[in-house]
Amino acid sequence: MTKVASPVSTGGGGSDYEKRVGAYYLAALLLGSVPRGLEAGITREVRFQRLFEGEPLDDLVIIADLTVGEVKLALQVKRDLTFGEKDETFDEVILACWETFKSPKFNIGIDRFGIVIALYSKNIDENYQSVLSWARNSANAGDFLKRIAQQGLSNKEQRKFVELIRKKLDSYQGSNVSDDELWQFLRSMVILYFDFQREGSRDYTYTVEIISQLLSPDKKADSPQLFAQLVEYAAETNRTAGSFNTETLRQRLQLHFALVPSPDCRADLQKLQQEAEFVLQDIRTDIGGLTLSRTNLVAAAREMMRETRLLELVGSPGAGKSAVLKALVEIQQGEGPVILFAGDRMSGTGWSSYANDLQLTQPLAKLLLAASSSPQPAIFIDGIDKIFDSGRRKVVNDLLRSLANFPLSEDGSRHWTVVVSVREENLQEVHTWIDLRVLGKPKTLAIPELTTEELQSIIEHSPRLKPLLLLTQLEAVIKNPFMLSLLEDQRMLPDSEPLPPIATEIEVSEVWWERVVGEVDKDRVLGIAKRQALLKLGRQVVNLPGNRLLVDEISPDALISLESDQIISRVPRRDVYRFRHDLLEDWVICRVLDQNREELVSYLQKIGQPIGLFRAVQLLGASLLEKNETDTWVQLVRDVEQANDLSPRWRQALLTAPLISPRAPDLLDQAEPLLVSDDAQRLTQLLVALRTVEVNPDFSLLPFLKEPNKPLNELLPILMLNPVPVWRVWLPLMRWLVPRLNNLPSSIRPEAAKLMEIWQTKTPVGSVYRREIGELAVAWMKEVERNYRRD
Repeated sequence: MTKVASPVSTGGGGSDYEKRVGAYYLAALLLGSVPRGLEAGITREVRFQRLFEGEPLDDLVIIADLTVGEVKLALQVKRDLTFGEKDETFDEVILACWETFKSPKFNIGIDRFGIVIALYSKNIDENYQSVLSWARNSANAGDFLKRIAQQGLSNKEQRKFVELIRKKLDSYQGSNVSDDELWQFLRSMVILYFDFQREGSRDYTYTVEIISQLLSPDKKADSPQLFAQLVEYAAETNRTAGSFNTETLRQRLQLHFALVPSPDCRADLQKLQQEAEFVLQDIRTDIGGLTLSRTNLVAAAREMMRETRLLELVGSPGAGKSAVLKALVEIQQGEGPVILFAGDRMSGTGWSSYANDLQLTQPLAKLLLAASSSPQPAIFIDGIDKIFDSGRRKVVNDLLRSLANFPLSEDGSRHWTVVVSVREENLQEVHTWIDLRVLGKPKTLAIPELTTEELQSIIEHSPRLKPLLLLTQLEAVIKNPFMLSLLEDQRMLPDSEPLPPIATEIEVSEVWWERVVGEVDKDRVLGIAKRQALLKLGRQVVNLPGNRLLVDEISPDALISLESDQIISRVPRRDVYRFRHDLLEDWVICRVLDQNREELVSYLQKIGQPIGLFRAVQLLGASLLEKNETDTWVQLVRDVEQANDLSPRWRQALLTAPLISPRAPDLLDQAEPLLVSDDAQRLTQLLVALRTVEVNPDFSLLPFLKEPNKPLNELLPILMLNPVPVWRVWLPLMRWLVPRLNNLPSSIRPEAAKLMEIWQTKTPVGSVYRREIGELAVAWMKEVERNYRRD
């Protein structure tokens, strides 16, 4: 049972709260913005106390215009509400919701109804809102209820909420409601939180600031008086069961305020919504038809969104970063419009040119204003690390800088939040170009691979995958959501044949290339055509990963099959394509590099040494070592070393290649002769790469800097003085390095000592290797002391 109690419930402030909520929607009417509770539609009319018109939820009825048609939002405002089976007020509200839903005037799938509450509830935000989001984003009742019933995908509070609503609806109908009615009811419902309990509260401060946009520059200080007038009108109209549309409200205000015209943003907001839908369609969240909810991760992300203006969802390739971002977007859509972009879908050389590509007509500031109705409006960018060129990076920074024109919250933070997904290994590069001066210190949420509980849910849904759980060597593969989704394909693991070697990403990619792309068990001719097609497409994007693919020279049969296999997908409304997942693009580009490995140096020079190839070169190195082609790996390392005009990053990519494989200790053993030759020169370089490349800045230092508002690229050298290791890369190297440090040339000790210091500083007491490192440090100090005395 969730109790939502307001501190104003006993002090006569309840009516003030309701009037301010009404004033907020009148402000949305003036601004021509999307009302909170809808994800689309420009506010056209606000009606108060409409019970006489047959509206069971009669406190507020908001009508919004879509580009075609209209949408209605009916709300009941409650200061105090207990979400409980025996609570009379809750029963009255849900009954009114049910009567609204069953009304012939209610358009199911378009209109919405719900409750406004006065005090934030973590249980509502993390559990009930997720249930409503799942309902809105399920194809049918069966899909929704399957997610709710699945242990490990939903939690107890979510299941209790659904059961509570079902019991209420059963009692109102006098018989059991159908699963479809329950689902349709929940997907139409919203629970909205407004922070209007006191002067200076978040929603009050923000509403006063945004309506200042309706006043001329020399009159913006009158914004509090304008809001007070809206509160007065809301109270008056509430008493008389009246209504306002844009024209009548502006006429009333003309006596007191000179208002500037509001732009019509409907068409542009629809285009942004359509772009968001295209991005969401590209993000797969299921494995074999089972949608992974990752409830705890989503709840943690929601909590962090309230604490920071920039949230980074960080993880390894295929770990499910985009899926978590998608879940956040879908919840956000229940409160208001969403702005969502994908790094590999952006274009142009700044916001203006990108807006032109999207055919937007209104200025960015006006669009952000119209889209800022939710309690915490957000901009989401999926795969921000896929933005390699300066033009598209400028698009992002133009967006961020535009937020500087929006008001601060009461605590001094920005009202808007930006959420991005990024590969862990690319985070440092993103920090070199993104302008954080507007948003301040970012927070990072690590997206781990699948838990045992999540795996168990998947196995119950797809029993044919169960044998994989018994093979410990497959742990690194089956815990990766994307690679596990590939293994669900019958062609990857045919029941009639022995299990192919799939203990590493390299081996998964090999099986995928042979069985899915190569059609080895079906149509070899088509398989050859598909391989050739992918290599052609790989050569198109090798100099700019994430770029669009032209398919003019691809045979229709190969193209259709590649689309059917979800390897590539068509860009909506255009005859260009893109890879469905960046891991698949990595694998294809790695094969293109492998075709050119004998002249890798000249090939990298020819294509301009794009930074986006770093991981593909790592994969090439790991592939050679896993296939025991160590001599070829050694030759590649020597080749890039001898090329004076080649960036050192390619040497770093090849030297760190063993560390991205689950077989890292074995691969390091293979690489050891080269690493320790020439007085361990290359091992020293590997340690330097680990300390400088496989780390991220420590943003906890920002508050202590004298000039924290400098561009981030100027602050990075300071923030990197105390770097945070990328643990999944550091751990296998430390496991290999620490036991043999005393047997390696002493020339590596200065660099090894720096790694040891970072390890001891950044790991908690009791962590692995802390004791061994401490013992090594003491032994080395004693050795230095003995040598000093001897000299």
